[in-house]
Amino acid sequence: MLSLSSTTTIITATILVFYLHHTTSLPPHAQLSTCHVTSFNCGTITNLSYPFTGGDRPSFCGPPQFHLNCQNGIVPELIISSVSYRVIHVNSEAHTLNLARLDLWNETCTNVYVNSTFDGPTFSYGSGNQNLTLFYECEASSRITETPENLFHCWSNGDKNNSYSLVGPFPLDPILEVVECDEHVKVPILIELADRLVKNRSLLGEVLMKGFNVNYMNPYETECFECLASGGVCGFDSDNDEPICICGDQLCATPGIAAFSFG
Repeated sequence: MLSLSSTTTIITATILVFYLHHTTSLPPHAQLSTCHVTSFNCGTITNLSYPFTGGDRPSFCGPPQFHLNCQNGIVPELIISSVSYRVIHVNSEAHTLNLARLDLWNETCTNVYVNSTFDGPTFSYGSGNQNLTLFYECEASSRITETPENLFHCWSNGDKNNSYSLVGPFPLDPILEVVECDEHVKVPILIELADRLVKNRSLLGEVLMKGFNVNYMNPYETECFECLASGGVCGFDSDNDEPICICGDQLCATPGIAAFSFG
């Protein structure tokens, strides 16, 4: 029969093993308390905390979907579905972002022929957007007798190619009935700028730099609320793919919440 002291020793050892198991995937000597006091700051984007990471905020301070880079010290970048976006504005209370494609920043031509898509649980299209499709590497056609207003030019492999911008549903444009294009890219624009673009196609570059609206949702928000209620700070263990609750410079062991981490 085990004595009280022996039972206590076994329980302590079990907790220690469990604790080590849940911390080995974190960086060695990780200063977890960093998540309490740091924020992401880059250019005009300042004071971002959980779920965002990047800059002074280590990766264990939030889910990997929300990791931000700071290009050249002034350009906040968020990568979604392999496409890089410039973060123009963040509303943490409304959980909304204003994003613009980096490959189309101050540029109407691109060789990144990937559509902007936001159909997952973390990022989704916000309100106030309109569809824009950019057609690249289009063949010239003798059937076009007047220069289309939505025509612009891009260089590819040393050749000057015709390109076209289409606002609205795809493909309701008479140009596409007589022109064949090898590539196209779909990217949203702000709906209040769509009419201006249709009336003045020279505004294409400016409109692209105004970005579009995106909603974001932290899939671990419920666990984070529980962590905050216990006095902890929310973080994330990417190797184990699970949120963690940080107390000081160690993981929390709070009654009523999964010990050390949320499974």
